[in-house]
Amino acid sequence: MSFNAGWNEKLTTLTYVLAELYPVREDAIPVIKQAGLRLISISLSNKALTNWHNIIDEARKTHRVLELIRAAREEYPDDAVLREAEIAEAEGRSTLTNLSPPQLNDKDLTWKGEPDTNVLEKVLGRQSTLLPISFLESGLQRARSVARVARPTGERGSGFLTTGNVFVTNHHILKNESQASEATLQFNYQQTATGLDLEPVNFSLDPENGFATSKPDDWTLVRVKGEATSTMGAIEIEPIDIRKDDRVNIIQHPMGGPKQIALYHNVVAYADATRVQYLTDTLPGSSGSPVFNNNWQVVALHHSGGWILEPGTKRSVYRNEGININVVLQALNQFVATKGTK
Repeated sequence: MSFNAGWNEKLTTLTYVLAELYPVREDAIPVIKQAGLRLISISLSNKALTNWHNIIDEARKTHRVLELIRAAREEYPDDAVLREAEIAEAEGRSTLTNLSPPQLNDKDLTWKGEPDTNVLEKVLGRQSTLLPISFLESGLQRARSVARVARPTGERGSGFLTTGNVFVTNHHILKNESQASEATLQFNYQQTATGLDLEPVNFSLDPENGFATSKPDDWTLVRVKGEATSTMGAIEIEPIDIRKDDRVNIIQHPMGGPKQIALYHNVVAYADATRVQYLTDTLPGSSGSPVFNNNWQVVALHHSGGWILEPGTKRSVYRNEGININVVLQALNQFVATKGTK
C-alpha cells in the first residue's frame, strides 16, 4: 500500500485502526456517508487496509478527515485511538501522542488443508444481515399499498394506504384539500422482473370526507374514493420502538418514477420521539414513503434528506430523515375518532 503526498503518520495509524474496526467494506459505507463523502469518488476494495486507505485519502483531499473520525466515533466513542485522532486532527497535528498503529495482516489468504467448520461460516459484519426468505414475500405484500402521488402541476411524491381507506403522505406533498382533490394515486406503478411496465391502478382522493395535515410534523392524512384497501391492501400502523443502528428499508417512487426499494446501507443513525434519521438512499419524489424495519413494520414517514441538523445539537449531518411513525399514529387515531372532520 503506497501513500501519496500529504499523507502522514496520523493517517496511517487511522487507516489501521479503522480497518480493524470495519474490516468488511459494506460496514464502511455508512461511515463514508455519515462523513459526507461521495461514494462515487472512492475505489472500494475487499482488502480492509486498501479500502480504508482509499477512504481516508478521499477524506484528506476533501478536508473531511475530522468528519470521518467523528462518524466512526459515534459507534466507537471509547476507542482511545479515535479519540486521540479527533483531537490531533482538530489541532492540525500530523502525529498521535503515545500511540502506535496495530499490525494487521491484509494479505490474500490461501485456504489449504481440510475445512475447519469453526471458521468457515461466520457473520462477517458487526450485525447479522441474515433474514428469513419470507422477508421478500412480506415486502412485496407491503409494496402493493405504496403509491405514486401525481399532481396536475407535474409534481410527484409517494405515500401509502393504511387501514380505514386512509392515505398517508407528507404535508409538503399535499398541503390542503384543494391539492388533494386534484391529485391521483397510482398504485402498481412499477416494472415486472423482465422490465415491462405494469398498468397503474388509479384512485382519487376524497378530502371532503376526511382530511388532516400538519406542517410542523410534515404529514397529511386523507380519505380515498372507492374501496382502495380492498384492492391494494393496507399497511397497518402500530406503536413501534426504533433505535440507532436498527436497519430500515424504504419502498418509494424516487424521482417520481417506477416503484423501487432501498435495502442497502440502511442503518438508523439517530432516533427520538419525533424524528428518525437513516442512511438509506432516497431521491426527490420519495417523500411520503413508508420506512420499514426488517419485520416490515412502519417506523417512519420519509420526508427529507441531505445536510440536516441532528435534533438537539448544532451538528450538521448528511442523512435522510423521516417523521417517527408514532407521531403519525397519534394523529391517525384522532383522525379515525373524528371521522376525519376538522
